[in-house]
Amino acid sequence: MAREAGPAVPLDAALDIRLHGTIAAIDAQQWERLRHPGQFCRHDYLLALEQSRIACQFLYATAWREGQLIGAAVATLWSLRLCWWAELKVGTVGTPLNTGLAMMLAGDDGNTALAGSLIAALEKASVARGARLFVARDFPAPHCCGQASLDLLYRRACLVLQQADFAAFVASHPRGKHIRREIRSLEKAGYTVEIRRASALSLSEAQRLHQLWLQLFHKHRSADQIEVSPAFFASMSRLPHALLLLLRREQQIDAFDLCFILGDELESTYCGVDLARTARLSVHRAMGYHIVRVAYEAGLRRINFGISNEQQKQEMGCQFDGLYARITASPRWLGGPLRYLLRRFVLTPTTADGASQQDSRKVAG
Repeated sequence: MAREAGPAVPLDAALDIRLHGTIAAIDAQQWERLRHPGQFCRHDYLLALEQSRIACQFLYATAWREGQLIGAAVATLWSLRLCWWAELKVGTVGTPLNTGLAMMLAGDDGNTALAGSLIAALEKASVARGARLFVARDFPAPHCCGQASLDLLYRRACLVLQQADFAAFVASHPRGKHIRREIRSLEKAGYTVEIRRASALSLSEAQRLHQLWLQLFHKHRSADQIEVSPAFFASMSRLPHALLLLLRREQQIDAFDLCFILGDELESTYCGVDLARTARLSVHRAMGYHIVRVAYEAGLRRINFGISNEQQKQEMGCQFDGLYARITASPRWLGGPLRYLLRRFVLTPTTADGASQQDSRKVAG
């Protein structure tokens, strides 16, 4: 994808905002100096996403002063399935695969004017490419970066690792006996968990992970999920911060979790399972505890478990962070009908005290 060389959008005499169609057009060192270690939007990660040809188009807005990158934001364009016969082209800040605000601001330039200008540039570019809806998402508070009228989009489950090690975590957990039993159930069934870090998958392994992921993709049919290919898993496995948990029996992979180490946090991003071969086992729950074990062994302090299966993650001991969004339609008159559809199918319902009633719906757009 070629970089767009449009005219700069000045904020003041020394500042301009530029649009790019690929992360390759942006200097990796400048990008990484701007990125907080806990943010998912690493330069190498975004480049790998682009090269894996997932079903979305990438856009980048960057802010420059005197040749230095002082602000950046990522957006993607993709199709949201509203029902079996209707799709909606959507532009969102971030990617359909990750949670967290995909915007970076340098030190003293962490102001609402710069943030608003980056988002406005991405919204304008998205609409120009046919997006009917633009979602500036994953703000950590209902009033943030000068954005008004933010909706609660979803709640992200995060587990803070407070004990000294995994054994202490299990010993102090109210469900400690259940945790040991669920882990042993995999061992009794002949399974072992292989841990790989920054280790490339073979072609057959990437194809197997794709098959396992497709089983959950077709089972849940989430409106916001986009389809990926075996190349996606191959590309992700080669990244230096990638961590894979592979559940094996008789040399065959029957489940996996794809995670990424981001600073002192582990992000659990993608998973898959052979529903037939593991039908009698609590694979998701047991693999979740193996993720906790691996995080402790790596010296991490927090796990981002994402936005699905809230009840299970609450039992694990997770806290829930609300992430908020501003949603606009193009043309504006579509806002009413689209908001109704989003509230029905996508936005997280809340109780009077602001707590989520969402149980298992996954929203990534």
